[in-house]
Parts: sequence; structure tokens; C-alpha cells
Amino acid sequence: MLPAGARARPGPYAGLGMAYILDYQNHWSAAPETSLDEAERFADEALGKDDQDPYNHFVVSLVAMFRMDYRRWAEEADRALALNPNFASALNMRGVLHIYTGEPKLALPYIERAMRLDPAVQQQYLHFLGTAYFVAGEYEKAAALFSDRIEVNPTTDLSRAFLASALGHLGKRDEGHRIWRDLKEINPKYSHAEHVARLPFRDPSDAEKFTEGLRKAGLVV
Repeated sequence: MLPAGARARPGPYAGLGMAYILDYQNHWSAAPETSLDEAERFADEALGKDDQDPYNHFVVSLVAMFRMDYRRWAEEADRALALNPNFASALNMRGVLHIYTGEPKLALPYIERAMRLDPAVQQQYLHFLGTAYFVAGEYEKAAALFSDRIEVNPTTDLSRAFLASALGHLGKRDEGHRIWRDLKEINPKYSHAEHVARLPFRDPSDAEKFTEGLRKAGLVV
């Protein structure tokens, strides 16, 4: 077992898998639509070479997340945590699974523990904590957390989009428009439709909360 806060070290195959996942998520390459297949290939190869490495299971769980394979997502995150209960990224993944399967309050202790174990990437976990409160309908808390994330990561478009939606739900249209203008300056090509389509919500009504908030803010039709 690794000590609290210790980080798993990725092997080359898992590292490649993660690189392709990030490309799929962020659309960095000319053909990001092929990247998830490549990520899965390298992640499975990493697991075949070493199924005792928690990082390998974590990368497989990420692929499963984008495939919306909730059973494998849970199994691989749990396996990573069985091998290393202090693996912050796997704890966060387990929490994120609860967000996207409609149990956002169950996500909170996982994500909060991940934040304590790995404060170096706390800003990333802030977004997921905000998302948990957002899906739970606690828009004031969600907005505060998304604002905190923007403060420590000023170039995020993801948290700005969710913040604009939360502000729409709260009836703060002017503030929502200001956040949206900032988002469009950072990423002029941002598309809320593409964004929500990539989010692995099991229940479409949870995904609709994101678009509904933007609609309430007068940002989308």
C-alpha cells in the first residue's frame, strides 16, 4: 500500500492511453474521434502487462467512463483502490461515477478525500465537487465551487460553462452573461451541445440541467 498522497507512476502503455483520453476529451488533434479507441487499446495492453498497477486500472476506468460502461467503470476504479486506497485520482473517479449515475451526494466524500490526499491537483477536484452539487440542485454551492476553480485555473472553459448554467438556475442572468463572454474569449469554438454530449450522464434529465441553466440565463435557445 502506498502512503497517503503518494502518486502512482504510469507505465508507457498506460501513459499513452491517458494521452489519447485527453485528446478525446479536449479535441487537441485533427481526429479526436479516433482517440478513444486508441486509448482503450493502450489501456487494455497496460492491464495485460501488469494488472497489479493501480494506475493501469485507473486509465481503464477512464475509458469506461467515456464509453458509458458504468459496470466496468466501477469495477476498475474499485480495483485501483483495492491496490492503493490512497490513490486520489481513483477516489475522484469513484466519486464522479456517483455524479453521472444520479447519486451526487454519494460522490462528495470520495472527492473531498481526493482533495485532501492530493492538494497539488485540488483545482481539478473543485470542478467535480461543484458538479456534484450542481446535479444535486444545490446551485449556490455549485456556483461558489466553480468560481473557486476559475480563481485557481483562470483559463478553464469547462467550469465557466457550468458556472454560467448555475447562475442561470439562480436567476443571475447578467452575471451569467459576463461569465459566458469570458468563456468565449478563452475558447471561441466552445459548443455547449458538444460539451454535454461528451458527459456520461446515465439519466438524460441530469444532463438537461446543464442546458436548462444556460437557457434560463438566455445563453442558448
